[in-house]
Amino acid sequence: MKRQAGFTLLEMLAALTLMAVCSTVLLVAFGQSARSLAQVARSDRLTHVALTVLDQEAAGRLVEGRSQGELDGIHWQLTRTRQQPQLFRLDLSVREGQHQAHFSTLKARL
Repeated sequence: MKRQAGFTLLEMLAALTLMAVCSTVLLVAFGQSARSLAQVARSDRLTHVALTVLDQEAAGRLVEGRSQGELDGIHWQLTRTRQQPQLFRLDLSVREGQHQAHFSTLKARL
């Protein structure tokens, strides 16, 4: 009687189980990666709007006070505080839905 070549049922079940475990690990890793990319994209969007607002507001004459607005669907609020006669502190908050970020900088005016 010849011995037939091939895989036994037990070997096939073990291989399928191993493949299912590896696939699950990869799917979880891909899911976390996609969530991280979405978070980075939101952060980049908030940062871009913040830089745009700071550039626009700081280009002109600086006076103490507060201003707010909306740019590309992102709400922003800027507070300008005089630190010294020719030095202003700019505090900017940007918010999109539940996500928000805060930025601060100093600007000198001669």
